[in-house]
Amino acid sequence: MKSLSAAFTALSLAFAAATAAAAPVSLSFSNNNIMSDGNDAAVFNDSYDFVLNAQTLLSGIVTTHTPEASGPWVNITSAFIQAASGGAIYALTETQAVNWDADEFGVETWTFSPQWLAAGSWQLHVAGEGYAVKAPEGYDADLSGRSAELPEPAALALVAVALAGLSLSRRRAR
Repeated sequence: MKSLSAAFTALSLAFAAATAAAAPVSLSFSNNNIMSDGNDAAVFNDSYDFVLNAQTLLSGIVTTHTPEASGPWVNITSAFIQAASGGAIYALTETQAVNWDADEFGVETWTFSPQWLAAGSWQLHVAGEGYAVKAPEGYDADLSGRSAELPEPAALALVAVALAGLSLSRRRAR
């Protein structure tokens, strides 16, 4: 019975090594210098590079802001994530919109629903127009998630402890 309990403990530790919490991923980007010249909208098309060291379940949000009491006057027209080498586009969805055709203004929010992204180089693209003439406005982009990979030394240490425990339990059983 003791050997069965020890085997179960060793398997539990080995399983813990494979499923232990991985390091969190947190990325922030912003453009706080969007300002119109008063005649035409200030067009922006920003691209931010980032690297994921392992497959990562990533989500995020892009929100417009202003230092003025009214506003912001920033209209994001598209936002997406794409591998730096090209390929599939993972679009952010506008979840809080402003009716620019009716001359409304306010905060826009775009969200990136949790999505597994492979390890490698990626880019966040944000494009739109700014209409403010009194002060620069902008947006903040925050991406966060958890990688699927456990740092190698920790995984090896947990497996080593599991194997040592199994070995000791087998010796005691003899």
